[in-house]
Amino acid sequence: MSKITKTACSNIRTYLNPKYLKNPVITGTFFLTAAGIVTKLIGFFYRIFLSRVFNEESLGIFGLISPIMMLVHAVCAAGIQNAVTRFVAASRKDRAAEAYSYLFTGIAISLLLSGSMAYVIFNQAPLIAVSIIGERRCTSLLRISALSFPLATLHSCINGFFYGRKRAAIPACSMIIEQACRVLTVYILFRLSVQTGLNVSLSYICIGLLAGEFSSALFSCFMLAIKPDHADFSMRRSLSCRKGISILSLALPISLNRVCISFISTIETIQLPKMLVASGLTTSDALSVYGVFSGMALPLIMFPSAFTGSAASLLLPSVSEAQAQGNKKRIQKTIYLTIVLCFLLGVMCFLFFFTFAEILGRVLFDSGIAASQIRALSFVCPFLYMSGTLSSILHGLGKTGITFAFNLASMLFRLGFVFLAVPLIGFSGYIYGTLISQIFYDFLIILALRHYLLYDKK
Repeated sequence: MSKITKTACSNIRTYLNPKYLKNPVITGTFFLTAAGIVTKLIGFFYRIFLSRVFNEESLGIFGLISPIMMLVHAVCAAGIQNAVTRFVAASRKDRAAEAYSYLFTGIAISLLLSGSMAYVIFNQAPLIAVSIIGERRCTSLLRISALSFPLATLHSCINGFFYGRKRAAIPACSMIIEQACRVLTVYILFRLSVQTGLNVSLSYICIGLLAGEFSSALFSCFMLAIKPDHADFSMRRSLSCRKGISILSLALPISLNRVCISFISTIETIQLPKMLVASGLTTSDALSVYGVFSGMALPLIMFPSAFTGSAASLLLPSVSEAQAQGNKKRIQKTIYLTIVLCFLLGVMCFLFFFTFAEILGRVLFDSGIAASQIRALSFVCPFLYMSGTLSSILHGLGKTGITFAFNLASMLFRLGFVFLAVPLIGFSGYIYGTLISQIFYDFLIILALRHYLLYDKK
């Protein structure tokens, strides 16, 4: 253990070295880490506010549309953002026009896709709400959310451009602005409703989402306008079919992976309340249970992941560098240290959430259901916090396809519990599925890392 401690101290001294801190990758990581923690804090208190304003059933209804939005983002933005980042990063510094060409071509493709998706969902919202989601009250929520799709893809592409230019501070600020405007908008609408005597509407959450995306897109466009690289180009010349094909060829595999994951997540979200009804609950109670899970218990359990996410961001370049140097001993030490530290963090969080579940549920959310779910989910913590960092190590080694396969297998495993266990034993079946699938995922990743260290000669 002393050797591992010495290694950890050595790594910390390296990261604190002034020359190292000047590296744009490292400074960018710190900016994104800080922004991630701030946004999680804002989001945490926002969830508490929502739990006091809306009942558990209402939060469950809102939770039903979240996978639809994730699916749209996966189709329209996720892969394209990554492609823009890769191509902009590869562009020569003295050829800024080429970088802007990739940016505007990516924006054009994203806006075309997101505009089409927004049009379809806005017009077909009643059909989607009733036939797919199974909840008519989602109609207005879908329509309002659809308006945010083009805005989300716009600032997503611009953020990809700044990532490629190693200006991570701008996307970091964009994240904070988006979250802050979202929360502020919902709070203002709530106060106006109270003062005027109007009923507080669930659509306020979607209006807040729209306001957040608008403010983030406006900020991103503003920063793009005031911080241009010196380049002689026009919008017409920036749009390139050749570059569009290059972007799509790189974005398509990433988007397909995201779409596949989002599609399974959507099925899980839609089917879980239905399976809870099959277990004997009423529709209202099923939505309430799901609303507490998605809007209260799970965000609280996920809060410490802001810190493990920071570790994951630092691990990726470190592991990639070690691999390029052929230093497997360093990778092995990194893996061991990651498993030990993340597992210890998970155990401490498990003890905290398990011990204080009743207090957290009652004081923060004023919900007995939240208290019981927090206690049940606490068992997942040691394995949940490991998965992100271990996945980042695999990404750093270039094994993204393996990570996707393992993630897919884990989600299908959990989905099996939704259909088989939940109708028999209720929501406990989903908790068991979440725990077992998470252990299964971590086990697969550890096996893959072990195989790489022992047998991979590359």
